[in-house]
Amino acid sequence: MFFHGKHNDLINSIEAIGASFAVYEYSPVKNSFYLVSCNTMYEELLGTSKDEVLNQAINSIFPRYIAQPLINSFNQCIAEQIANESEILIEYKATERWWRSILSPIIDLPGDRIRIIQTCVEITEKKTLEKKLRITMQRYEAVVQTAYDGIITIDENQNIKLINNAARQIFGIQDDEVVVGLPLTNFIPQKYREKHAEYVEGFKNSFVDSRPMQSRASVRGLRKDGNEFPVEVTISKIKVEENIEMTAVIRDISEKNKLLEELLLASQEDHLTNLYNRKYFSRRLQEEITRSKRFQHGFTLMMLDIDHFKKVNDTYGHDCGDKVLILLSSILKEKLRETDVVCRWGGEEFLLLLPESTAETGVVAAEKIRTEVEAREIEYDGQAVKVTCSIGIHFCSYDNMDFNEIVLEVDKAMYTAKKNGRNQIALSS
Repeated sequence: MFFHGKHNDLINSIEAIGASFAVYEYSPVKNSFYLVSCNTMYEELLGTSKDEVLNQAINSIFPRYIAQPLINSFNQCIAEQIANESEILIEYKATERWWRSILSPIIDLPGDRIRIIQTCVEITEKKTLEKKLRITMQRYEAVVQTAYDGIITIDENQNIKLINNAARQIFGIQDDEVVVGLPLTNFIPQKYREKHAEYVEGFKNSFVDSRPMQSRASVRGLRKDGNEFPVEVTISKIKVEENIEMTAVIRDISEKNKLLEELLLASQEDHLTNLYNRKYFSRRLQEEITRSKRFQHGFTLMMLDIDHFKKVNDTYGHDCGDKVLILLSSILKEKLRETDVVCRWGGEEFLLLLPESTAETGVVAAEKIRTEVEAREIEYDGQAVKVTCSIGIHFCSYDNMDFNEIVLEVDKAMYTAKKNGRNQIALSS
Protein backbone atom coordinates (compact mmCIF):
# COMPACT_ATOMS: atom_id res chain seq x y z
CA MET A 1 0.00 0.00 0.00
CA PHE A 2 2.98 2.32 0.47
CA PHE A 3 4.18 1.85 -3.14
CA HIS A 4 1.95 4.63 -4.39
CA GLY A 5 -0.03 7.51 -3.06
CA LYS A 6 0.65 10.87 -1.53
CA HIS A 7 0.32 12.04 2.05
CA ASN A 8 -3.47 12.41 1.97
CA ASP A 9 -3.78 8.90 0.58
CA LEU A 10 -1.58 7.36 3.28
CA ILE A 11 -2.25 9.42 6.37
CA ASN A 12 -5.09 7.35 7.79
CA SER A 13 -3.11 4.14 7.58
CA ILE A 14 0.06 5.75 8.91
CA GLU A 15 -1.66 7.37 11.88
CA ALA A 16 -2.92 3.94 12.95
CA ILE A 17 0.67 2.76 13.43
CA GLY A 18 1.69 2.99 17.11
CA ALA A 19 5.20 4.27 16.45
CA SER A 20 6.90 7.17 14.71
CA PHE A 21 6.47 6.32 11.03
CA ALA A 22 7.44 7.98 7.75
CA VAL A 23 7.60 7.25 4.04
CA TYR A 24 10.46 8.64 1.91
CA GLU A 25 10.82 8.47 -1.87
CA TYR A 26 14.02 8.65 -3.86
CA SER A 27 14.22 11.23 -6.69
CA PRO A 28 16.89 10.21 -9.22
CA VAL A 29 16.67 13.64 -10.85
CA LYS A 30 17.60 15.47 -7.68
CA ASN A 31 19.49 12.50 -6.22
CA SER A 32 17.78 12.94 -2.90
CA PHE A 33 15.13 11.44 -0.62
CA TYR A 34 11.88 13.35 -0.06
CA LEU A 35 9.41 12.98 2.77
CA VAL A 36 6.15 11.66 1.28
CA SER A 37 4.19 11.20 4.46
CA CYS A 38 4.55 10.70 8.22
CA ASN A 39 2.31 10.37 11.25
CA THR A 40 1.93 12.76 14.15
CA MET A 41 4.25 10.69 16.37
CA TYR A 42 7.03 11.32 13.85
CA GLU A 43 6.83 15.03 14.66
CA GLU A 44 8.72 14.19 17.90
CA LEU A 45 11.62 13.22 15.70
CA LEU A 46 11.22 16.21 13.36
CA GLY A 47 10.97 18.75 16.12
CA THR A 48 8.31 20.58 14.09
CA SER A 49 4.91 20.06 12.42
CA LYS A 50 4.87 17.50 9.63
CA ASP A 51 2.92 19.91 7.42
CA GLU A 52 5.97 22.18 7.32
CA VAL A 53 8.33 19.54 5.95
CA LEU A 54 6.21 17.31 3.69
CA ASN A 55 7.70 16.86 0.21
CA GLN A 56 11.02 18.34 1.32
CA ALA A 57 14.42 16.71 0.86
CA ILE A 58 15.82 14.95 3.90
CA ASN A 59 18.83 17.27 4.06
CA SER A 60 16.39 20.19 4.34
CA ILE A 61 14.41 18.54 7.09
CA PHE A 62 17.25 17.58 9.40
CA PRO A 63 20.57 19.25 10.19
CA ARG A 64 23.59 17.85 8.45
CA TYR A 65 24.81 15.77 11.43
CA ILE A 66 21.49 13.85 11.28
CA ALA A 67 20.69 13.98 7.56
CA GLN A 68 24.01 12.60 6.27
CA PRO A 69 24.02 9.41 8.39
CA LEU A 70 20.37 8.85 7.45
CA ILE A 71 21.12 9.28 3.72
CA ASN A 72 23.98 6.76 4.07
CA SER A 73 21.61 4.32 5.77
CA PHE A 74 18.96 4.89 3.06
CA ASN A 75 21.47 4.19 0.28
CA GLN A 76 22.71 1.04 2.04
CA CYS A 77 19.14 -0.13 2.52
CA ILE A 78 18.40 0.28 -1.20
CA ALA A 79 21.67 -1.22 -2.37
CA GLU A 80 21.32 -4.34 -0.21
CA GLN A 81 17.49 -4.45 -0.44
CA ILE A 82 17.25 -5.49 3.19
CA ALA A 83 16.08 -3.77 6.33
CA ASN A 84 18.60 -1.47 7.95
CA GLU A 85 18.78 -0.46 11.61
CA SER A 86 20.65 2.45 13.17
CA GLU A 87 20.52 4.90 16.07
CA ILE A 88 19.85 8.63 15.77
CA LEU A 89 20.86 11.27 18.28
CA ILE A 90 18.97 14.55 18.13
CA GLU A 91 19.55 17.54 20.37
CA TYR A 92 16.52 19.63 21.33
CA LYS A 93 17.42 22.77 23.29
CA ALA A 94 20.51 21.16 24.83
CA THR A 95 18.58 17.97 25.59
CA GLU A 96 19.66 14.71 23.97
CA ARG A 97 17.05 12.32 22.58
CA TRP A 98 17.86 8.99 21.02
CA TRP A 99 15.87 7.04 18.43
CA ARG A 100 16.25 3.61 16.91
CA SER A 101 15.62 3.93 13.15
CA ILE A 102 14.48 0.85 11.22
CA LEU A 103 14.48 1.24 7.42
CA SER A 104 12.70 -1.07 4.98
CA PRO A 105 13.01 -0.70 1.17
CA ILE A 106 9.94 -0.69 -1.09
CA ILE A 107 10.79 -1.07 -4.76
CA ASP A 108 8.07 -0.85 -7.42
CA LEU A 109 9.86 -2.49 -10.30
CA PRO A 110 7.35 -1.62 -13.10
CA GLY A 111 7.40 2.06 -12.25
CA ASP A 112 11.02 2.04 -11.13
CA ARG A 113 9.89 3.91 -8.05
CA ILE A 114 11.97 3.54 -4.88
CA ARG A 115 10.50 4.25 -1.50
CA ILE A 116 11.68 3.60 2.05
CA ILE A 117 9.53 3.33 5.09
CA GLN A 118 11.13 4.43 8.38
CA THR A 119 9.93 3.27 11.78
CA CYS A 120 11.43 5.03 14.80
CA VAL A 121 11.28 4.11 18.47
CA GLU A 122 12.57 6.50 21.09
CA ILE A 123 15.34 4.91 23.20
CA THR A 124 16.44 7.97 25.16
CA GLU A 125 15.83 6.34 28.53
CA LYS A 126 17.74 3.25 27.48
CA LYS A 127 20.67 5.31 26.18
CA THR A 128 20.65 7.44 29.33
CA LEU A 129 20.83 4.30 31.47
CA GLU A 130 23.58 2.91 29.24
CA LYS A 131 25.54 6.14 29.62
CA LYS A 132 25.16 6.08 33.39
CA LEU A 133 26.19 2.45 33.43
CA ARG A 134 29.18 3.22 31.22
CA ILE A 135 30.25 6.07 33.51
CA THR A 136 29.81 3.81 36.53
CA MET A 137 31.84 1.06 34.87
CA GLN A 138 34.55 3.54 33.88
CA ARG A 139 34.68 4.79 37.44
CA TYR A 140 34.75 1.23 38.75
CA GLU A 141 37.43 0.25 36.24
CA ALA A 142 39.54 3.27 37.21
CA VAL A 143 39.26 2.44 40.91
CA VAL A 144 40.04 -1.24 40.41
CA GLN A 145 42.91 -0.77 38.00
CA THR A 146 44.59 2.05 39.92
CA ALA A 147 44.12 0.43 43.34
CA TYR A 148 47.33 -0.09 45.33
CA ASP A 149 46.19 -3.54 46.44
CA GLY A 150 45.72 -6.49 44.15
CA ILE A 151 42.11 -7.40 43.28
CA ILE A 152 41.14 -10.81 41.90
CA THR A 153 37.63 -12.15 41.30
CA ILE A 154 37.02 -15.88 40.93
CA ASP A 155 33.99 -18.06 40.22
CA GLU A 156 32.86 -21.07 42.24
CA ASN A 157 35.41 -23.25 40.44
CA GLN A 158 38.26 -20.91 41.45
CA ASN A 159 38.71 -19.69 37.87
CA ILE A 160 39.83 -16.07 37.53
CA LYS A 161 37.15 -13.68 36.25
CA LEU A 162 38.95 -10.37 36.88
CA ILE A 163 42.46 -9.32 37.82
CA ASN A 164 43.74 -5.75 38.21
CA ASN A 165 47.14 -4.25 37.42
CA ALA A 166 48.33 -4.37 41.04
CA ALA A 167 47.58 -8.09 41.26
CA ARG A 168 49.52 -8.67 38.04
CA GLN A 169 52.51 -6.85 39.51
CA ILE A 170 52.24 -8.72 42.82
CA PHE A 171 52.22 -12.12 41.12
CA GLY A 172 54.71 -11.19 38.39
CA ILE A 173 52.21 -11.53 35.51
CA GLN A 174 52.99 -9.66 32.29
CA ASP A 175 50.48 -7.07 31.04
CA ASP A 176 49.85 -8.98 27.81
CA GLU A 177 49.57 -12.36 29.51
CA VAL A 178 46.02 -13.77 29.55
CA VAL A 179 45.08 -15.19 32.95
CA VAL A 180 41.31 -14.63 32.98
CA GLY A 181 39.78 -18.10 32.86
CA LEU A 182 42.81 -19.77 34.44
CA PRO A 183 42.59 -21.41 37.90
CA LEU A 184 43.55 -19.21 40.84
CA THR A 185 45.45 -22.22 42.20
CA ASN A 186 48.19 -21.41 39.68
CA PHE A 187 49.15 -18.62 42.09
CA ILE A 188 48.86 -20.60 45.33
CA PRO A 189 51.72 -22.82 46.60
CA GLN A 190 51.05 -26.52 46.00
CA LYS A 191 50.85 -27.41 49.69
CA TYR A 192 47.98 -24.94 50.26
CA ARG A 193 45.83 -25.72 47.22
CA GLU A 194 43.68 -28.48 48.67
CA LYS A 195 42.94 -26.52 51.83
CA HIS A 196 42.19 -23.41 49.76
CA ALA A 197 39.53 -25.28 47.79
CA GLU A 198 37.91 -26.35 51.07
CA TYR A 199 38.09 -22.78 52.36
CA VAL A 200 36.46 -21.36 49.23
CA GLU A 201 33.66 -23.92 49.44
CA GLY A 202 33.11 -23.17 53.12
CA PHE A 203 33.03 -19.42 52.53
CA LYS A 204 30.62 -19.84 49.62
CA ASN A 205 28.16 -21.65 51.89
CA SER A 206 28.66 -19.40 54.93
CA PHE A 207 26.26 -16.70 56.11
CA VAL A 208 28.88 -13.93 56.03
CA ASP A 209 29.56 -11.93 52.87
CA SER A 210 33.11 -10.82 53.67
CA ARG A 211 35.94 -11.73 56.00
CA PRO A 212 39.68 -11.18 56.49
CA MET A 213 41.98 -14.17 56.12
CA GLN A 214 44.80 -12.93 58.39
CA SER A 215 43.50 -15.18 61.14
CA ARG A 216 44.56 -18.24 59.20
CA ALA A 217 47.86 -19.82 60.15
CA SER A 218 49.55 -18.89 56.90
CA VAL A 219 48.45 -17.11 53.74
CA ARG A 220 51.00 -17.43 50.98
CA GLY A 221 51.07 -16.47 47.32
CA LEU A 222 53.09 -17.95 44.46
CA ARG A 223 54.71 -15.64 41.94
CA LYS A 224 55.03 -16.59 38.28
CA ASP A 225 58.75 -17.25 38.82
CA GLY A 226 57.96 -19.83 41.52
CA ASN A 227 58.83 -17.74 44.57
CA GLU A 228 56.46 -17.79 47.55
CA PHE A 229 55.59 -14.65 49.48
CA PRO A 230 53.32 -13.70 52.41
CA VAL A 231 50.03 -11.91 51.74
CA GLU A 232 47.16 -10.32 53.63
CA VAL A 233 43.79 -11.11 52.07
CA THR A 234 40.24 -9.88 52.56
CA ILE A 235 37.55 -11.71 50.62
CA SER A 236 33.93 -10.96 49.78
CA LYS A 237 31.24 -12.68 47.74
CA ILE A 238 28.32 -11.63 45.57
CA LYS A 239 25.66 -13.51 43.65
CA VAL A 240 25.85 -13.01 39.88
CA GLU A 241 22.67 -14.44 38.36
CA GLU A 242 22.64 -17.98 39.78
CA ASN A 243 26.36 -18.17 40.53
CA ILE A 244 28.54 -17.03 43.41
CA GLU A 245 31.64 -14.95 42.63
CA MET A 246 34.32 -14.17 45.21
CA THR A 247 36.64 -11.16 45.17
CA ALA A 248 39.92 -11.05 47.07
CA VAL A 249 41.78 -7.86 47.97
CA ILE A 250 45.43 -8.89 48.22
CA ARG A 251 48.38 -7.10 49.77
CA ASP A 252 51.97 -8.27 49.49
CA ILE A 253 53.37 -8.00 53.03
CA SER A 254 56.93 -9.14 52.26
CA GLU A 255 58.35 -5.72 53.09
CA LYS A 256 56.11 -5.39 56.13
CA ASN A 257 57.22 -8.78 57.47
CA LYS A 258 60.83 -7.94 56.77
CA LEU A 259 60.47 -4.69 58.72
CA LEU A 260 58.75 -6.51 61.59
CA GLU A 261 61.57 -9.06 61.65
CA GLU A 262 64.13 -6.27 61.72
CA LEU A 263 62.25 -4.52 64.52
CA LEU A 264 61.96 -7.78 66.45
CA LEU A 265 65.65 -8.44 65.94
CA ALA A 266 66.50 -4.92 67.06
CA SER A 267 64.45 -5.44 70.22
CA GLN A 268 66.35 -8.66 70.95
CA GLU A 269 69.91 -7.79 69.97
CA ASP A 270 72.72 -5.75 71.40
CA HIS A 271 73.47 -3.26 68.63
CA LEU A 272 77.27 -3.45 69.04
CA THR A 273 77.95 -7.19 69.30
CA ASN A 274 74.83 -8.52 67.57
CA LEU A 275 74.43 -10.90 70.50
CA TYR A 276 71.13 -11.15 72.33
CA ASN A 277 70.44 -8.37 74.81
CA ARG A 278 69.68 -8.76 78.54
CA LYS A 279 65.90 -8.48 78.15
CA TYR A 280 65.65 -11.22 75.54
CA PHE A 281 68.12 -13.50 77.35
CA SER A 282 66.14 -13.17 80.58
CA ARG A 283 63.02 -14.42 78.80
CA ARG A 284 64.90 -17.33 77.23
CA LEU A 285 66.44 -18.25 80.55
CA GLN A 286 63.05 -18.29 82.25
CA GLU A 287 61.68 -20.48 79.43
CA GLU A 288 64.59 -22.88 79.88
CA ILE A 289 63.95 -23.03 83.62
CA THR A 290 60.30 -23.97 82.97
CA ARG A 291 61.24 -26.53 80.32
CA SER A 292 63.94 -28.13 82.49
CA LYS A 293 61.56 -28.54 85.41
CA ARG A 294 58.99 -30.15 83.15
CA PHE A 295 61.36 -32.65 81.54
CA GLN A 296 63.59 -33.00 84.63
CA HIS A 297 66.98 -32.19 83.18
CA GLY A 298 69.51 -29.54 84.05
CA PHE A 299 71.48 -26.94 82.13
CA THR A 300 74.65 -24.90 82.50
CA LEU A 301 74.88 -21.17 82.96
CA MET A 302 78.15 -19.29 82.43
CA MET A 303 79.12 -15.68 83.08
CA LEU A 304 82.15 -14.22 81.31
CA ASP A 305 83.94 -10.96 82.11
CA ILE A 306 86.84 -9.37 80.21
CA ASP A 307 89.82 -8.89 82.52
CA HIS A 308 91.05 -5.33 83.03
CA PHE A 309 88.63 -3.99 80.41
CA LYS A 310 88.66 -0.52 81.96
CA LYS A 311 92.41 -0.41 81.39
CA VAL A 312 91.85 -1.14 77.68
CA ASN A 313 89.43 1.76 77.40
CA ASP A 314 91.67 4.11 79.40
CA THR A 315 94.79 3.18 77.40
CA TYR A 316 93.49 2.88 73.86
CA GLY A 317 90.07 4.53 73.96
CA HIS A 318 86.50 3.28 73.76
CA ASP A 319 86.73 2.56 70.03
CA CYS A 320 89.38 -0.04 70.79
CA GLY A 321 87.23 -1.36 73.63
CA ASP A 322 84.33 -1.81 71.20
CA LYS A 323 86.57 -3.82 68.87
CA VAL A 324 87.52 -6.09 71.78
CA LEU A 325 83.83 -6.67 72.58
CA ILE A 326 83.12 -7.47 68.92
CA LEU A 327 86.07 -9.92 68.82
CA LEU A 328 84.83 -11.67 71.96
CA SER A 329 81.29 -11.98 70.59
CA SER A 330 82.61 -13.64 67.42
CA ILE A 331 84.62 -16.13 69.52
CA LEU A 332 81.55 -17.02 71.57
CA LYS A 333 79.53 -17.67 68.40
CA GLU A 334 82.34 -19.88 67.03
CA LYS A 335 82.84 -22.01 70.12
CA LEU A 336 79.28 -22.65 71.25
CA ARG A 337 76.54 -24.87 69.84
CA GLU A 338 73.66 -23.54 67.75
CA THR A 339 71.29 -24.40 70.60
CA ASP A 340 73.30 -22.33 73.10
CA VAL A 341 72.18 -18.78 73.86
CA VAL A 342 74.65 -15.92 74.36
CA CYS A 343 73.93 -12.39 75.48
CA ARG A 344 75.76 -9.26 76.41
CA TRP A 345 74.59 -8.92 79.99
CA GLY A 346 76.04 -5.45 80.44
CA GLY A 347 79.30 -3.63 79.81
CA GLU A 348 82.01 -6.28 79.41
CA GLU A 349 79.95 -9.08 81.00
CA PHE A 350 78.34 -11.88 79.01
CA LEU A 351 75.89 -14.62 80.02
CA LEU A 352 75.87 -17.99 78.28
CA LEU A 353 73.06 -20.56 78.48
CA LEU A 354 73.87 -24.17 77.52
CA PRO A 355 70.59 -26.17 77.50
CA GLU A 356 70.64 -29.87 78.44
CA SER A 357 74.29 -29.85 79.49
CA THR A 358 76.29 -30.89 82.57
CA ALA A 359 78.85 -29.06 84.65
CA GLU A 360 81.55 -31.08 82.89
CA THR A 361 80.45 -30.08 79.39
CA GLY A 362 80.21 -26.51 80.64
CA VAL A 363 83.81 -26.64 81.86
CA VAL A 364 85.00 -27.99 78.50
CA ALA A 365 83.17 -25.24 76.59
CA ALA A 366 84.41 -22.53 78.95
CA GLU A 367 88.02 -23.64 78.64
CA LYS A 368 87.80 -23.56 74.83
CA ILE A 369 86.52 -19.99 75.02
CA ARG A 370 89.14 -18.89 77.57
CA THR A 371 92.09 -20.26 75.61
CA GLU A 372 90.78 -18.82 72.32
CA VAL A 373 90.37 -15.34 73.86
CA GLU A 374 93.88 -15.52 75.31
CA ALA A 375 95.33 -16.52 71.91
CA ARG A 376 93.60 -13.84 69.84
CA GLU A 377 94.51 -10.19 69.46
CA ILE A 378 93.32 -7.14 67.61
CA GLU A 379 95.38 -4.60 65.71
CA TYR A 380 94.64 -1.06 66.86
CA ASP A 381 96.56 2.09 65.99
CA GLY A 382 99.59 0.02 65.05
CA GLN A 383 99.59 -1.98 68.28
CA ALA A 384 98.57 -5.53 69.12
CA VAL A 385 95.97 -5.50 71.84
CA LYS A 386 95.40 -8.72 73.79
CA VAL A 387 92.93 -9.49 76.55
CA THR A 388 91.95 -12.41 78.76
CA CYS A 389 88.67 -13.36 80.42
CA SER A 390 87.37 -14.89 83.61
CA ILE A 391 84.45 -17.35 83.44
CA GLY A 392 82.11 -18.52 86.16
CA ILE A 393 80.12 -21.74 85.71
CA HIS A 394 76.98 -22.84 87.52
CA PHE A 395 75.16 -26.10 86.86
CA CYS A 396 71.43 -25.63 87.30
CA SER A 397 69.61 -28.74 88.56
CA TYR A 398 65.94 -29.05 87.58
CA ASP A 399 64.89 -29.37 91.24
CA ASN A 400 66.67 -26.18 92.32
CA MET A 401 65.96 -23.42 89.80
CA ASP A 402 65.12 -19.87 90.75
CA PHE A 403 65.97 -17.18 88.21
CA ASN A 404 67.55 -14.69 90.59
CA GLU A 405 69.38 -17.33 92.60
CA ILE A 406 71.08 -19.04 89.64
CA VAL A 407 72.16 -15.69 88.15
CA LEU A 408 73.59 -14.76 91.55
CA GLU A 409 75.40 -18.10 91.79
CA VAL A 410 77.06 -17.80 88.39
CA ASP A 411 77.99 -14.20 89.17
CA LYS A 412 79.70 -15.39 92.38
CA ALA A 413 81.56 -18.07 90.43
CA MET A 414 82.82 -15.50 87.93
CA TYR A 415 84.13 -13.25 90.70
CA THR A 416 85.83 -16.29 92.26
CA ALA A 417 87.73 -16.75 88.97
CA LYS A 418 88.77 -13.09 89.09
CA LYS A 419 89.74 -13.33 92.78
CA ASN A 420 91.89 -16.38 92.05
CA GLY A 421 93.99 -14.45 89.51
CA ARG A 422 91.81 -13.93 86.41
CA ASN A 423 92.20 -15.67 83.03
CA GLN A 424 90.64 -18.82 84.43
CA ILE A 425 87.35 -20.59 85.05
CA ALA A 426 85.61 -21.33 88.33
CA LEU A 427 82.69 -23.58 89.25
CA SER A 428 80.05 -22.46 91.72
CA SER A 429 80.24 -24.22 95.06
